[in-house]
Amino acid sequence: MMYLLLANLYLCVFYGFYYVFLRRETFFQGNRIYLLAGLLLAFTLPLAEHGEFDNTVVYQYHLPVIHLGDATPEQLATGVTAVESPTSIRQYLSIGYVIGCLIAALFVVMQFVYTISALRKRHPGQAYSFFNRVRIDQAVYGSHQIINHEQVHVRQWHSADIVMMQVVKILNWFNPVIYFYERALRLQHEYIADGKTAANDQLAYAELLVSRAMGLNGPVLANSFSNKTLLKRRLTMLLRDKSSKYSWFRYAFLLPIVIGMVIFSIACNHQGKGGAAGTTSEKSTAATESAHAFKKELGMWVAYGEEALRSGTQGVLAFTFEKSKAGRIEDIQFLNELGSGQEAEVIKALQRENVERVAPIGKYMVSISFRISGVDPTDMPPPPPPVSSDYTSLGEVVIVGYAPELPPPPPVEPPTKKEAGSAAAKAEKQYPEPTVVQVKVAPSGQGSTELDPNQLFQSVEIDPNPPGGMAAFMQYIGANYDYPQAAIEAGVNGQVQVAFVVEKDGSLTDLKVIKDLKYGTGEAAIRVLQSSSKWSPGIQNGRAVRVAYTLPIRLNLQQ
Repeated sequence: MMYLLLANLYLCVFYGFYYVFLRRETFFQGNRIYLLAGLLLAFTLPLAEHGEFDNTVVYQYHLPVIHLGDATPEQLATGVTAVESPTSIRQYLSIGYVIGCLIAALFVVMQFVYTISALRKRHPGQAYSFFNRVRIDQAVYGSHQIINHEQVHVRQWHSADIVMMQVVKILNWFNPVIYFYERALRLQHEYIADGKTAANDQLAYAELLVSRAMGLNGPVLANSFSNKTLLKRRLTMLLRDKSSKYSWFRYAFLLPIVIGMVIFSIACNHQGKGGAAGTTSEKSTAATESAHAFKKELGMWVAYGEEALRSGTQGVLAFTFEKSKAGRIEDIQFLNELGSGQEAEVIKALQRENVERVAPIGKYMVSISFRISGVDPTDMPPPPPPVSSDYTSLGEVVIVGYAPELPPPPPVEPPTKKEAGSAAAKAEKQYPEPTVVQVKVAPSGQGSTELDPNQLFQSVEIDPNPPGGMAAFMQYIGANYDYPQAAIEAGVNGQVQVAFVVEKDGSLTDLKVIKDLKYGTGEAAIRVLQSSSKWSPGIQNGRAVRVAYTLPIRLNLQQ
């Protein structure tokens, strides 16, 4: 949607520049090139991005939505509420756009059929061309000059310009400027052909144009000599004095406009994909969710081998793989070597059925960082990039091992199969898994192994957790959120979103309302979070780190 809006905005800017500065100039070939280049730039400049924004990825966790006002106490405790999501305005716009494209394409197809049919027949007084097909009635007055005129259209491939404009019109049918743009391009075609045909006898050629004014118009897609709608401007431009050579400098005024478009496109694309550090994304794409699920499953089954632990082997192991449509992970290739049997452990995990099931289809690259708890990581060079650009990077998976001489984590009594299944089903029902969203940030501290105390870490081995767990936290929010009286009187409904950071000591800081319904609803969310107890902090490499969260609260007041 953003691409389409930017492309049509730039198309309007290019046409506006032509209308103000160039339409009265006699640089007909230059104007034709300008109009065609403007089409190309209008639909390529919106794709401009800045590679710097893609270097570092920070994971930011979104909590499940808490529903207030229409949920029962049991639903507040579990965080589960059946809410119907109505069709959004964007969906209606998308459907309307596609229908418009289909109707526009139907009209263009009908024009093509009519043009081809007209070229196969001969009519008295006809004078038009389409690509290399020229149809001229030899009996009409001035047929020789008319043939020369149409041959100019043929030699310069003016029909190709018209066909390209039809494709652009199909995709941008809603923009009225596109029809003025097509008219301007057709005028340049006629100016070029008139100029080359009239030579030095403009008055006689002008008389021929006037005498043919009552002739037959050709098909819509053809170049017609007797196009009455363009006649006045053709005569004016035919008899007009040639533009000064200094007028060519007007094209140079376009350079700062194009540079501004590039900067604006980069800013829009950057904002639409997450923006700078600290900017949150309201929802993750299906591809991001699939990649996160795969990395989570892979991390559960990649073992830190005993040989690697004894030898203190640490580092990053990168590999590529391809998952076919048949659901199998194939063509596993390691881009570097770590040794100590870790490559075999990765292959063993990738061959597990549950890992293959959640892996995304396509060609991907994954980096696995093996680190030993309590031991400084070795200074190893980063893994090489994939050989082919066909591989998409899924990011990094962190595997933490415990050296034999260090005490392992306290053992946990494994539950029975029945208890494990019941507990998993209960947990899935009570508390849905948080959605992980990637937020792009400008790179900082690259090449440094020392952690910034204020850094939001790339991945967290142990997530922060509120007292009593997430279900208890959601129940606390539902019971203590103070619905503002002004919001009650105004009948406010919708979703409030609050972003905050769980600090290394478990306190909640940097509380910000990122989506507000006004009437004090955002301030009430801030107050309930400020009064909550400290969380257990997130842990990375055995150290407490800062983790960012976003809390959505849906307000649905029952009248």
